[in-house]
Amino acid sequence: MGGRGRRALIAPVVAVILGAGVACDSQSGIPTEEPPADTVSAPAPAAAEPTTTVPPAPVPQVVVGEVPGNPAAVDAVRAWATDLVTRPGTVPAKCWTLPPAQAADQYADTSAILGALAQPGVDGQFAVSWTGGGTTVSVKRSEIASGYACPHVHPAGTVDFYTPADAEYAVTRFLSRESGAPVNGADTETAYPLICPGFSPWDPSGTGNGGRPPLRLDPDVLAGTTAFATDAMTATPVRGDYLEVSVPVTDVSGVTNTRQVTLSIGPDGYCLGEVN
Repeated sequence: MGGRGRRALIAPVVAVILGAGVACDSQSGIPTEEPPADTVSAPAPAAAEPTTTVPPAPVPQVVVGEVPGNPAAVDAVRAWATDLVTRPGTVPAKCWTLPPAQAADQYADTSAILGALAQPGVDGQFAVSWTGGGTTVSVKRSEIASGYACPHVHPAGTVDFYTPADAEYAVTRFLSRESGAPVNGADTETAYPLICPGFSPWDPSGTGNGGRPPLRLDPDVLAGTTAFATDAMTATPVRGDYLEVSVPVTDVSGVTNTRQVTLSIGPDGYCLGEVN
C-alpha cells in the first residue's frame, strides 16, 4: 500500500483514542457541585412547667370596740393589735415609748388583750381604754395622735398602773434627747411631752404653796448632757404621785454628778417637773 493507505488506517485509531479520553474525563473529572451537608434539627423547646400562684394569707381583722366620737383611737390601737397578732416581732421596735421589758410582759397574753379590745371603748380625760375579761388596755392621747397606739395593759380596776419603771424610762428618754441621741428619731417634746404641763400646782413637798413645775420654766437645765448611767438609776416615792429618780449625769466638761429628777403623773404618764 502507498502513503494514502497508511494515513487512512491511522485516522480511525486516533479518533478512537480521543474518544476514549473524552469518556474518561467525563467519569473521573472534579465535580462542580458539593454534596448537600448533613442538617441537624434544633430540639424543640421544653414545655414550660405550669406555675401555681399562692395568694397571700389574708390579714386577720382585729375587732376593736367603737369609741364614740373618737374613731382615731380605734384605728391607732387596731394598727398595733394587728402587728401583735401577725408580726409580734416588730412590736418592740415600734413601741419604744414603753420600757422594753415592761412591754414584753404586758403584751404577752394576746388572747386577753383581744378580748378586752373587742369591748366598747371609753374615752377618759387623758386616755382611751377598753376593758373585758379582767383586763384593761389603755392608750394615751399622744399615742393615738401618732397613728400607732402602744398601750398599757393592766388588770381591770387598777388606778395607778404607771410604775417606777415608767418613771425611770421617762428620765432615760429625756436625757437621751438632751445628749443628742433620742431613743427614737420621732421622740420630741412636741410629739411626746415629757415635761409636766403644770395643770395643777407643783408641790412635791406638800407645802401648799406649789406653782408651775420648775422644769417647765427652765427646760434646758440638763442641756449639755453627754452621758448618763441608766444602770445606776434608783426610783424613790416622795408623796402621792410624786417620785424621785436619782441618776449619774456627765456634762460636756466631763464632770459626773448625781442628779435628782422629780416626776409626777400627768396626761401622758410620768412627766418630769424638777431637777436638782
